[in-house]
Amino acid sequence: MNDQTGTSNPAQAPTIDTHTHFLPQSAVGPAERGELWHGIQFGHNDLGRITSSVGSSSQEIPWPMPLETPAARLATMDAKRVDRHILSISPTMYWHSLDNTNGRGFARTANDDLAAIIAQAPDRYSGLGFLPLQDPEGSVAELERCMGDLGFRGIMVCTHVNGTDWDDDGLFPILEAAEALGAVVYFHPGKVRTAAWMTKYHLRNLIGNPLETTVALASLIFGGVYDKLPGLKTCFSHAAGYGVLGVGRFDHGHEVRPEASTIAQLPSDYVRRIWVDTITHSERTLRYIVDTVGADRVVLGSDYPADMGEPDPVDFVESCDSLSDTEKKAILGGNAAALFGLSVKATS
Repeated sequence: MNDQTGTSNPAQAPTIDTHTHFLPQSAVGPAERGELWHGIQFGHNDLGRITSSVGSSSQEIPWPMPLETPAARLATMDAKRVDRHILSISPTMYWHSLDNTNGRGFARTANDDLAAIIAQAPDRYSGLGFLPLQDPEGSVAELERCMGDLGFRGIMVCTHVNGTDWDDDGLFPILEAAEALGAVVYFHPGKVRTAAWMTKYHLRNLIGNPLETTVALASLIFGGVYDKLPGLKTCFSHAAGYGVLGVGRFDHGHEVRPEASTIAQLPSDYVRRIWVDTITHSERTLRYIVDTVGADRVVLGSDYPADMGEPDPVDFVESCDSLSDTEKKAILGGNAAALFGLSVKATS
């Protein structure tokens, strides 16, 4: 097929999955034994699954045990024709209610564990660091270590910090440091704030997760963060939730509501400055996303190994007949290589 109509074999170029998760190896023993680790209490629920708790808040860690080893993960990647995983900590470990001492210790240990995984296969793994976001000063210090000593490509952050959104002045130093360091800030939902009333049908994830990501994007846009930090590189999981899909409503609100009119451009202009992953579960949705943000702003994502992720991300993109050869190659790896500064040799 030609470049305008799609292809059945688009990519002998490297494939880079930007949205994949891991659990810190240092936590596995304490988790299995139900111990306290950096202020996080591990235990088991009535189904025998591992839980993590801080104070009265608890959540299940929905990963099969024993964990897949880094070497075994490479075989999984080969089967899915993925050349590189960009790893970030599982959002089930977003514990930003920890005190500063435990928060800093947890982040440092998690990032050291991630660096150890990358060291086993540096041509196949890259990392996004974890920060103790409840402690902006500690976050900036850990961000500098991640981008310097550990050689990570950026950070993955929760879409809010204990209910505080990313337009808050207290979080601004983290974003300011990320811009200065050239770090990609990848937003991922966690601790969904609608979970208390979205109790059926897994709606806390089906609706709540994309809603959290939408609020994060809207806060950055309407809060003027992109005006203040024009060089900030931001990427949003799950195709930015409803943010790109609903940007027309954002534009209208900017035109008619005074509280949404203080930014320098239309919201749709800022949307063309972000990156988003491919987790849409729908070709029609992905085509709209590409048309709205630009084919150079979409990167491959799977949410591996979550059940709500895209099980075969390369196959999904390749199956989209509405995408051209050029668009597919960019989405499968070219865009991520440019965004994260990666040089990747294809293994598939």
